[in-house]
This record gives sequence, structure tokens and C-alpha cells, in this order.
Amino acid sequence: MKILKFIKEMDVFGALLFQKVDQTSQIHKSVLGGLISILLFSSSLAYTIFEFYQWNTYQLSPKISTSNYASDFELLDLKYDIVKFHFWKDQRSIIDPFENKILIPMISYTQNYTIVETHVLNLSNETSYQGNYYIIPEMRIGFTNIKGQIRTTSEMFIFFVKCQQELLKENEQCASQEMVDQFFSQPLNTISIQLHYKQIDSKDASISQSIQELLIQVERESCYTLNTYLQTNRYQVKNSFLFGQAQQYEFVNSVEIQPQTNSLSYCQQAFGYETYAIFFIEMNGNQIKTIIEYPNLGDVLANIGSIIQVLFMTRFIIIQINSYLQHQQVIHQLISFYYPQFQNIKIFKNWRGRICKVYLKNQELDIQEFLLFYNNITKQMEQKLTLMNILYEISRLYLLIRSNKSRDEINRCHQIGIPLKLRNQSINNELDYSPGFVFRNQGYITTSPTSQKAQIESLSLNSFDVNILSLNKSRQYIKDNLTEQLSFEEHRFYDLNKILW
Repeated sequence: MKILKFIKEMDVFGALLFQKVDQTSQIHKSVLGGLISILLFSSSLAYTIFEFYQWNTYQLSPKISTSNYASDFELLDLKYDIVKFHFWKDQRSIIDPFENKILIPMISYTQNYTIVETHVLNLSNETSYQGNYYIIPEMRIGFTNIKGQIRTTSEMFIFFVKCQQELLKENEQCASQEMVDQFFSQPLNTISIQLHYKQIDSKDASISQSIQELLIQVERESCYTLNTYLQTNRYQVKNSFLFGQAQQYEFVNSVEIQPQTNSLSYCQQAFGYETYAIFFIEMNGNQIKTIIEYPNLGDVLANIGSIIQVLFMTRFIIIQINSYLQHQQVIHQLISFYYPQFQNIKIFKNWRGRICKVYLKNQELDIQEFLLFYNNITKQMEQKLTLMNILYEISRLYLLIRSNKSRDEINRCHQIGIPLKLRNQSINNELDYSPGFVFRNQGYITTSPTSQKAQIESLSLNSFDVNILSLNKSRQYIKDNLTEQLSFEEHRFYDLNKILW
């Protein structure tokens, strides 16, 4: 039993017992409170739907933080055409040095700062928006951990040399000297190098691409060098419904450049050919780490809850209004218990809540006289509503009963009650109305004096005694003429205080 009692005490879902204000409602409610409640619930539901729509369509702003990061480049995506280049021209009459075999693009790969492979780059089948063909080199960039530091140990040199027959395939010829002279005499000889980047679009966590274009001028007397250091970004995308691991990405998304101009002899000593432009590619050791955290279900619900909580701050005002109206209703009903005609009084108030007119059965009452009565009786009723006053009045009722009844007679009230009138009941509650009848109930046998049947019935308890003092009975018997005979003093009391409706 102690275990069951302990388990019962641990119940956090216990139901509270609320006393009803009247027979129609347990909690006082008003039309104003209902309208505002509908408005609040509608606004809350609309905002909830709107918030979930924004969440589903990635319109809620994610949390984005960036920091420098030393990466090992294990996730770096190089499996796409990061570098493309072509000869820039704005009209078809411009001579393309790659198609006409004036300049030959070549590439050298290094390993530990030593050139290990060099070959000619051929034109691809992909064309630019200007109609000439791209040259797309294969990306080979390696990394080595040296004394705990990640370093780039494989680089790329793309250089453009004067056409040599030994660099061409069979059945290919270098351009004539006349075309070479014509090429170097035309204005704006420029090689366009395109760097293709990838990045995470914070709007919807999709992978987007962008292009940065670098230009290298080609002149007969100089060798233009462009040192480029690719910058990578490591993305950590948290886009789970509620729980889950973050997605990791690593892309090339920017570049640092270091341009310089050298002499032809300097570049020829470096690569062994008459070189007019060099494009050096290396990976930047420092990396940017970007954390993109999208709102999950918990964040959305927290956001909804905070806004709805602000909306429901008006609930406090409505509760205060309903509490005031409930208090006024109880006070008026309590006044009508003592002054039944008060139910027929109609009170009109102005916009400030002050009483301006009072009518009793369509007859206007003197406002000053009514206010004097109303304020006085309201104070009395408010005192009667206090718990201590209720307990005090109950104690006075006992003393009044005790003044007319003995203690033994009062104790007998614990033995009496209304008998059940059910079919096939095992306890015999029938009364014998013959002279000298005996009551038999719950094992007690009491001899009663001889009486008439009507007198016995008036003394017997039945279902009518349950509500005889209830508020419903007072409304039912207000205008009834009771025929029961009373003593002179009792009759005089009821005649003097009877209300003429």
C-alpha cells in the first residue's frame, strides 16, 4: 500500500478540481475574450504556417561563420575543369595564335620543386562564347605533410612559346614569318585565362559555380608572368531535420595573383624555348573554413514559440477583464439572494465604466440614492465572499441550531439520510404506517408514536430534500403559494418579508 501511495504521489498529471461559478460555466468567459482568443489563435496558426513555409523554402537566414583553417585538402574537388584559357578576340579577322600555330601552349608539372613532366597542350572541342577553342589543362597539385605542416609539393607551369616544328604533330606546320609579324602587329594580343570556382549557395545549400577571368598580354619584346595561388574554402553545412551530421565540402573559390614582367632571355633560360607568357599555379596553404548552419526543427519551433508568447501577452489583460466581470457577476447574484428585486435592475455605464443610469422595471431610479445603496451593499457582499467570513457564518449557524437542539439530537444527524428507492434492493426501507409501526434501516429499530400517514411523509427524507435550499428551487417557488400551516410567529415572519414581484 505504501508503494501504491508513493506511485500515486509521483503522478504529475493529476486533475485539479475547479468549483463552478454557476451551473452553466466552470470558468468565467466573455464575448470579448472569445473574439481576442480567436484572433490570437488565428494569428498564431498563420504565423506557424508562414514560418514552416519559410523553413521549407530556405527563406530563413542561416548562421554563417568563417575562420582561417589549415587544411589537409583531403576533400578538395579537382575533378572538373578549374582552368581554361583561350586567345581573346572581339572580331573574326583577329589572328588566333593557337589555331594558326604561332604560339604553342605547354605545361610542366613539378614534384618537390623539380620539373618531372612537360608536354604540349592541345585544343579541346569546347568553344568559348567568342567561337574559338578552349585549351584545358589537367590539374595536378599535390600536398605533403612536412614536419606536421601541409605544404604544396606539386605545382603547374603553363607557358606559351614560339612555335617550333619539333613541338607539332605530323602534318602540322608552324605559321609563316609573315603571319607571325602580322600577329604581333595587331593590337590587344591577350590570352584569357578562366578560373572556375565552386561554392555553397547559402540560400538553399546548393552548389553554384562562378568564373573569374585573368588576362595575360602578349608582346614580342617581353615575357609576362602571372603567379596564381589558388584559395580553397572548406564548407561545413548543417542542414539536418533535427539531428544528423554536417556535410563537408572543399572547393577552389578564389585566387591570389602576383604579376610581373620579365625579359625574353630570362624566360628562355627557364624553359628552353622563346617564351612570351607564363602562368604559374600553386595552392595557397591557408584555407577559409565556412560553417553554414540552417535552422532545424527545434530552432523553428523556438522561434514560433517566442513570437506566440509575445502575442499571448495580451492574455493577461483579458484574464483581468474576465476576472473583474466574474467578480461583478458573483456580487450581483449574491445581492439578489438578499434583495431578489435586484435581478430586475438594469444598470447603464458610460465609456469610463461609471454608472450613469439605473432602471427598475422601466422606472428610472435616483442615481445618487442608488449609488449610496449599491456601494454600501457591494462592500458587504465582498466581505461575505471571503473564506473566513463563510466559515464564521457556518459556525454561527451551528450555534443557532445548538440553541434549539440538544447535542444528542444533533449527533443523530450522522445516522440519517435519504434511502435509495431501487428495485430488488436488499435493504427494506418501506415504512409501516399502522399504529405503533417500527422503522427498520441499517440494523436500527426505533419505535415511533402513532401518527397519520401524511405527517409521517412530511418527516421522511426523500429526493426532494436534496435541492430544497438550492438556487434552482428559489427560482421555482418564488411565486408559489405554500399551503403548509405555520405557527403565528412563523407566519408573521414570512408575511412581513415576502417580496412582491
